[in-house]
Amino acid sequence: MGDRGAHRGIAVACRVLLFGLLLGVTVACGTASGDTRAPAIPTFAPPTTKAAGTDAAAEAGKLPTDCERVLTANDLGALFALPLDTVSVRSIRGVPQPAVDRTERIGCTYTRTGPGAPPLMELNISRYTDEAAAANQWRINSDAQRAGSESRDVPIGAAKGVFVERPGEAVLLVAYGVDNLTFVLPSTAATDRPAADVLVDLALRVIPQVRATMPA
Repeated sequence: MGDRGAHRGIAVACRVLLFGLLLGVTVACGTASGDTRAPAIPTFAPPTTKAAGTDAAAEAGKLPTDCERVLTANDLGALFALPLDTVSVRSIRGVPQPAVDRTERIGCTYTRTGPGAPPLMELNISRYTDEAAAANQWRINSDAQRAGSESRDVPIGAAKGVFVERPGEAVLLVAYGVDNLTFVLPSTAATDRPAADVLVDLALRVIPQVRATMPA
């Protein structure tokens, strides 16, 4: 009886040992095959990064929609020696004009703050399909402005300029690349500098801002 109990105990122990060995082999194989590893966590670029790139691509080659990006109200006020925050600017988006190959236009009106204040300066920027179209329209506009008024050519670096002066206002028409810029200085915008000097100064400030938005 004692021998039988001993043999039975040994058999049970062997079965337990064998089961443990088999379990160990199974777990080890599962680990080696990679089945028990946690799934990799996917990563994504931040939404702001993608959105910023998309917006930049959409704006490439287009004129700014806000005149503050071309010439701020305080910059114009400083040019006229006015106190800070006493000039406001209004932006008006124009429409394309396929007949003359104009793709877009923006108009800017700078005014002293306060009711009934007259404009300090008006700026119109037009963009065309190519330089030839821009130059052609600039010649047409310049000839129309010259008629019956005092005018002279004003070179502004690589840009072409025509200064026109008549009672009530002075005008500077500029052709640069695919853009035409027209600056209008009313006689009510009192300044101790000649109107031509003021308008050329403005053009030198605005052209680099516009050039940065031109198509490559």
